[in-house]
Amino acid sequence: MAGAGADFYMPACWPFPHLNRMLKIDPKAKQNPPKPKVVLSGWGMDAVGNLTSSLACSRNFLIACALIYYLPGYTGPLMDDLFTNPLPGNHQYPAFGAAAGGFDVRWMLPILARNLLGTWAICGFWDWILYFSPLKERLAPYKLNPKYPSNWRILHDAMMTTQASVCGTAVECFLCWLWATGRWSMSPNELWEQPLKNFICAITITHWRIPHFYFIHRGMHPWRPAKGSWIPDVGKFLYKHVHGLHHKSYNPTAFSGTNMHPVEATAYYTAGMIPLLWKGHPALCLGCILDCGIGAWLGHDGFQWPGSGDYFHQLHHAHFDCNYGAMHVPIDYWMGTYIGCKEDMNKVWGKETVKAIVKDINDQDIGEGAADINKLK
Repeated sequence: MAGAGADFYMPACWPFPHLNRMLKIDPKAKQNPPKPKVVLSGWGMDAVGNLTSSLACSRNFLIACALIYYLPGYTGPLMDDLFTNPLPGNHQYPAFGAAAGGFDVRWMLPILARNLLGTWAICGFWDWILYFSPLKERLAPYKLNPKYPSNWRILHDAMMTTQASVCGTAVECFLCWLWATGRWSMSPNELWEQPLKNFICAITITHWRIPHFYFIHRGMHPWRPAKGSWIPDVGKFLYKHVHGLHHKSYNPTAFSGTNMHPVEATAYYTAGMIPLLWKGHPALCLGCILDCGIGAWLGHDGFQWPGSGDYFHQLHHAHFDCNYGAMHVPIDYWMGTYIGCKEDMNKVWGKETVKAIVKDINDQDIGEGAADINKLK
């Protein structure tokens, strides 16, 4: 989402328009940013919102194409110099040959290195701009939560996001092995053989991956079955032992985006396997993995425009049992779990269930996250 006051093309150009707007803020003048709001219908976002999403998807898809078709030409020779026995075919993306011989550090290491470097370049740069740079003070009025996370929390989330990117790398390497060994075919082999199909799939990446995100995410929150039901609350177990880690980032930053338990991180990045259903090109799979990562990092930055924070998901971090998906595909609206403000929690769950939610939050020791929703009791 571009954010209130931002032009629709901003996500495609990140971070340049954002930095330009930040530098134009007069630090001496009183800032009155528009109050963030969420308006969602059963049809999802409006035309501008969908166009904004498509441009962000296009950005991620083009990055994926560059990583597949151009980067191996530089990393391959480096691996040849590093290892005494060069790997045949390692000057192209491993899915096209090098991975056929099995899982080998000579083709996996460049993928891991570029994913970790990308993670730290994007999250580290953006968190530094918003939370540590000389621009920090002038951006304070645009903070969605006026409180700031501790340096320890940012460092913790950075470490967890680093391991999440390792999990994402494992998913990508598994995909390369599937293609290279012929266990799963890609059709067509070249992007330009079916340009219209690939174009439509590329600009709708977020739309077709969001249902995967919703159901994985919803499954890791308490299911709250009716009293007396024989259905066990598996979600409550998963929340306590897996997903609760992500909610420790009650006041998120870019590094919080994939602050996830390894089980959740791996499940999250398996969205990159969705194109296997139609034998999609590797660029679609890698574009989806990038969309998962970059979308989460920028959407969790904690700031409205000129930041990139997603207020719809910010409400989820603040109030926990709501807004499990995203606005692109309004599953929350259809399932009755959508809120546009804190007060909607009582409408969604009823006062008694909200009390149970508060108890669960307190039991999980989420800290200040419980304080806000406690007011609803």
